[in-house]
Amino acid sequence: MNTIRTNKLITLSGGRWARIGFSVLLTSLFTVGALAQTVGEGKADLLRNTNKELRTNTWSIYAQGGLSWANGVWYPNIDAKSSYKQSPAVGGGIDFTIRPWVRIGADYIWSRYRREQRFDAIDTKANLAKTYGNYVMNTHNVKLGVQFNFMELWPMRKAQWFNIWMGTGIGGTFARGNEYGIWVGTTKTENGTTTPVYGDINISNDATVTVTGNVLTANRHEKFNKLFIPATLHIEADVSRRFTLGIKGEFDWLLNRKDVAPKHLIYAMATVRYNFVASRASKLRNYYDGELAALNDRANNLRQEADAEKTRADREAALRQKAEQQNNDLQRQLDDCQKSKKTAIEGPEHYVQFAHNSSYMSREEMDRLRAFARSVKGEKLSILAEASTPGTPEYNQTISERRLKRVVKVLLKEGFAPEDLHPQTAIGSKNGKKTYEGRRVTIKVSPNQRLKKGL
Repeated sequence: MNTIRTNKLITLSGGRWARIGFSVLLTSLFTVGALAQTVGEGKADLLRNTNKELRTNTWSIYAQGGLSWANGVWYPNIDAKSSYKQSPAVGGGIDFTIRPWVRIGADYIWSRYRREQRFDAIDTKANLAKTYGNYVMNTHNVKLGVQFNFMELWPMRKAQWFNIWMGTGIGGTFARGNEYGIWVGTTKTENGTTTPVYGDINISNDATVTVTGNVLTANRHEKFNKLFIPATLHIEADVSRRFTLGIKGEFDWLLNRKDVAPKHLIYAMATVRYNFVASRASKLRNYYDGELAALNDRANNLRQEADAEKTRADREAALRQKAEQQNNDLQRQLDDCQKSKKTAIEGPEHYVQFAHNSSYMSREEMDRLRAFARSVKGEKLSILAEASTPGTPEYNQTISERRLKRVVKVLLKEGFAPEDLHPQTAIGSKNGKKTYEGRRVTIKVSPNQRLKKGL
């Protein structure tokens, strides 16, 4: 077998096209670098398609297709067809992006490379001279790799839709193919001796000479399995939160190559990537739901603080008034006692606040409700559930019933018996409250029960 590597499959590019391509690449890198400068104080917008939001612990899959080259192949091209100067390559892969600047993954590429030999002159000194050869190898490349995002050197850049990934890893090439060839030759047999015919034949009239023409065809199978070290450059642009287009270049060094394995495999491909991330609408909905819930919680806390301050101020005013009226007549003392007794009979009142269009309690509301339930355990409670006026009456009635069931479920878990929770009423938006005051469940201690205990 001729294993001398004398000819590459294809010249990668002419000098002019190489200069043009290099200029375009440098221009692109400088342009993106300018766009990647830090904006203002570098404060990230949580609702923008930032790399931190889209590329942190996320999966993606991609398809790729383009051209491949192989160099250092033992089988030289001789007067080959122009179509043999390029080969197809297709494949796909999966990546897990740990952080915006690093991702790991695996991919697969199928490609082939071809050689052809079409001799326009026959070597007359060779017995059975080769006249045609065709060599085809199909390769299957599988690799594991890690990539680093060059553009994350500017983490607060404007052009977060544009990323340049550089990577390496380890892979294996599994190749199968065959060589098909045609050989021809002529021999002369004279006086019992057979010799190849190299040129003109001189035959005397005194001898018996036999001239024989020979044609041989052969189809020989080849294969090799080799490890390789890849170097990749992947330039990508996001067209949406979930879809990314890119161009990819890869250069593979085959290790411990022997026999028919090439020295390098080179790929230039286009890629289409699908990112498994939440849609923008879902992201915005979750964000604003959280913001509204936080604002409602804050408003409820402020209202509770104001009620507590008012109660404290009233208590202090009552104490001052009581101190000033210690020497008043018995009737005023009796009025003060009746007022205090009435306040004790009416009992405490508790509100459970809900977010707009929700029947779920926040963690803070849940803790407050449990604390209230423990403070009035053993009392009889009345429960009233409401909804604010936005929305249809039927929907508001339904959501108030769900809020009522949610509160009753918590009270039952805290040890109240069903007969202690009466009446239970859901009135929807009948009270006509437009704001957060309509999105609540009101719990009151039964006055009759407290009156009995007081007596």
